[in-house]
Amino acid sequence: MSWMNWLPWRYLVKRAAKRHGFLDPIALLGKLHNFAQPSEVGEPIELLRAGVIFHARGLINSRVIQHNLDWVWPYWVERQFDPEDPAFIPRAFSITHINLSNRNWTAIGQPDLDELPIVDPRGLLTPWYDGW
Repeated sequence: MSWMNWLPWRYLVKRAAKRHGFLDPIALLGKLHNFAQPSEVGEPIELLRAGVIFHARGLINSRVIQHNLDWVWPYWVERQFDPEDPAFIPRAFSITHINLSNRNWTAIGQPDLDELPIVDPRGLLTPWYDGW
């Protein structure tokens, strides 16, 4: 038996969350399970993993974008951070800086190729998956 099996994971997660000012994620998931009719399946682990990765990128964005607004950014950043734009979202209301307003890019590519670059409305090309 591995030592990982007897560690008090629930206690450690709960304590770390409270120390950083977050709700207890285990209690929150428990309440979420009790919210609706019992189901044969829980939340898909792929969806949870994708959400964590998505918001981790948003945390990195929040560090980088705020201090480098003079860089050339994708269309959504330019619009979402411009107070004069209708797509503006005040930074105080979002912990992570993710694209909430302009998810309108065009995928380009060739049949039978795995690469699928995207072009935003301003013409900025994103040649690699999750990069630019």
